Amino acid sequence: MDQHFPRPEFAAELTQQLLGQSMFATDTLFLGAPRRTGKSTFLQEDLTPALEQKGALVLYVDLWKKQDADPVDLISFTIANALAQQQGKIAKVAKAAGLTKVSIHGVEFSLDAVGKDPGASVADALQELQKRAGKPVVFIVDEAQHVIKYEGGMTLMFGLKSARDTINRPGARNLILVMSGSDRDKLLRLVHGNATPFFGSDITTLPLLDRAFTDFYAGLLAVEKPELQPDNERFYKAFVKFHHRPEPFLKKFNTLTGILGPKTKKDLHDQFDKLADEYEEEQFALYETAYLGLTKLQRAVLTRVLSHGRTGKLFDVKALEEYTKAQGKQVLAGAARNAIERLREIDPPLIWKSARGDYAPVDSGMRTWYEMLVRNGEWPPQD
Repeated sequence: MDQHFPRPEFAAELTQQLLGQSMFATDTLFLGAPRRTGKSTFLQEDLTPALEQKGALVLYVDLWKKQDADPVDLISFTIANALAQQQGKIAKVAKAAGLTKVSIHGVEFSLDAVGKDPGASVADALQELQKRAGKPVVFIVDEAQHVIKYEGGMTLMFGLKSARDTINRPGARNLILVMSGSDRDKLLRLVHGNATPFFGSDITTLPLLDRAFTDFYAGLLAVEKPELQPDNERFYKAFVKFHHRPEPFLKKFNTLTGILGPKTKKDLHDQFDKLADEYEEEQFALYETAYLGLTKLQRAVLTRVLSHGRTGKLFDVKALEEYTKAQGKQVLAGAARNAIERLREIDPPLIWKSARGDYAPVDSGMRTWYEMLVRNGEWPPQD
């Protein structure tokens, strides 16, 4: 089933905030969500249409899609191409002729210079774009954390902030920025600290898909194949084992509900439950592999994060005693901090740090895995 599960309420709420129609109005939104939990789909299929319906011009660029490309180029080309499109027929002729520059109101912008050439700054280009469009411009940068890995990335982010501050005036919200990321720790580096481009901004967490998601597809199945009598509760329990990730859930769902799938309710759900169990077992195996690849100190620190949640004090006397016992020799706060930084920097990262200074696992499924092993008396995993 290719039908998209809509999230209109959350999209409408964010749209009101971004366009200044809410008491929680903001012209810069940072949106964080774990990988593969539907963030990009929400941005493109829900938030973008909601903003457009309210009269905004939406620009979207996904920095994850082309990981070998410089994010500065991707962002700059997105702005430049939007400028070209605003010229209508002139732009089409230029594109057909292979031209690489656009001229608006006597100001010439090179497609490969926006954001790099001082004569074609991001602020200038976005200001011209907004004037030409005659409506608010919302620039969505998906997986924005990738800019920190490239030379010029942070400079470009400061350029976007400058453009926002230049274009927006009291009562005139004309440039809105949306920055999303699946690596919250890296995304935090754009907002946490006096030297960051968006210092003071908060990261909003995109809610995980819940029971409404599985009820939606169960409802479609009930109409298309009523003989299967889908059980909403069993579908949701299976979705939890897919760690609330829509892509793997729908892949198995579409396979089992297709023309060659099971013909009875029992067979459908028995097979689907089996696939969900297998998926979760695969994820748990990945967590174990990641854990066993750590040093003794890193394992002890990760265990502290998993067992205590965000309230865990990672550097107090009791924590250092735990690390010392695991390491077999005294561990001071400096060594513990180094271990934490390593857990944040490995690929994929295992923990992230919030603006408040607390820590949590990047993948919430890792805590589920930890709690299961503790219940079974099997923690910690053995080499």
